[in-house]
Amino acid sequence: MTVGSLQDAPAEALREGLVALQRKGGLEVVWASGDVATGVDLVEHAEPDVAIVDIRLPDGSGIDLTRELLARRPDLGVILYTGDSDAELLYDGLDSGARGYALKAGSMDELMAAIERVAGGGSYVDPRLDRILLSPRATAHVPQLSPREREIMHLMAEGMTAEAIGDRINVSVETVRTHVRNVIRKLQARNRVHAIAIALERGEIALDSSHDA
Repeated sequence: MTVGSLQDAPAEALREGLVALQRKGGLEVVWASGDVATGVDLVEHAEPDVAIVDIRLPDGSGIDLTRELLARRPDLGVILYTGDSDAELLYDGLDSGARGYALKAGSMDELMAAIERVAGGGSYVDPRLDRILLSPRATAHVPQLSPREREIMHLMAEGMTAEAIGDRINVSVETVRTHVRNVIRKLQARNRVHAIAIALERGEIALDSSHDA
């Protein structure tokens, strides 16, 4: 698994520390940068599996950068890395197409869990963001999920891709994606990541303890 990292330049010591710890954890860190300007070129040349992107970079928005990266590399797993708890900023991050949300306040084990889950095709949201992302406006008066929808969302939360889920439950990939779209609509979620977070909070699905961050 290869990883790229974009953190705020003034936090160079933090960035270097994260790179060292990620490498110690067995990851191949192919580049690290502190600004938007070099981010796109680095992703295109190094072709990482996962990019860790700081929401606030000195020369621009990590959220805008995420959109640009995914426009060029739709298969890239982006984890937004933030110390910010501003609700609108977090919602914008979800809308960018990122598949992970990790907090700077979290441990390295939590960040590694986020990387592994996103690299495997799944999604990750730091549970400390529940208070914001699972607000009453997002979760009130929503219908319950069907057994099949719960099964698919559980497998997706465990890190399985739509293709792998289709093989597991013997349905087409398009059927899996249709169920996911229905869940997003039912839960009034912003996207798949948000839907998984809501389903976990409501108790519709649960992760095995071995997958907890």
